[in-house]
Amino acid sequence: MFLIPKKTFIKFEPERCCHVLNEFASAEFASALEMLFAAKNINNNELSKGFIRHALDEYKHSFIFNNIKNQMILEYKINKKELSFVPNHLYNKGYVNKDHFIFEKKRINEFAIFVGANEEIAERKLVSFANHIKPNKSYIFNEIEKILKDEERHSKYSLRFAKKNNGLLRYKLKITKERTISFFRHLYANSHNKFTFIFYPILISILTIMCLISHFLELKKVTTDDDVMKNIEPNSIV
Repeated sequence: MFLIPKKTFIKFEPERCCHVLNEFASAEFASALEMLFAAKNINNNELSKGFIRHALDEYKHSFIFNNIKNQMILEYKINKKELSFVPNHLYNKGYVNKDHFIFEKKRINEFAIFVGANEEIAERKLVSFANHIKPNKSYIFNEIEKILKDEERHSKYSLRFAKKNNGLLRYKLKITKERTISFFRHLYANSHNKFTFIFYPILISILTIMCLISHFLELKKVTTDDDVMKNIEPNSIV
């Protein structure tokens, strides 16, 4: 799981929970695709098997999240038009890059750190969501607890491999860098709607002012004359 927009809940809202579950499902599905690509392209049978097991876990998680979401849609009679899982949304929402997979841009040691750091963040967000939903939907909390055990294991194995193959100092520098990058990436996802709310009215205001200014400007008009002889400079005639 690599990117989950954070949702801060104050009270239990079934429809909002469904939107969050949809995002979790998308992130898990995207993570599975990344792991399958890594499994196909790594020249190490043991690591390839590990990536495949990781991918199967992520597919399972995506199925669980979608199943929980569909149960809530039926129970609370929620309009599911905007809650359908559409694979193309993985590209549109940035869960998967259109141009490349993460494994193509990172060496295996860096890839392990990336996975471990992002699994840690995803685990914390999932814990927060599970605690919010527990008083109202204990059965959902139990399902999420199973997913959390997998996420903890993914992070543990990835970071253990990274420590072993990077050296202590290099590992600490790289994990700090990756956690910082992940923090700002998630911060952007968390604040995207707020930024849109602030800057969209400003943009509209600027465009309106520009239209008003252009309306009152006296722009020079280009006139053409079909009489060619009138446009000839007399001194130029020999």
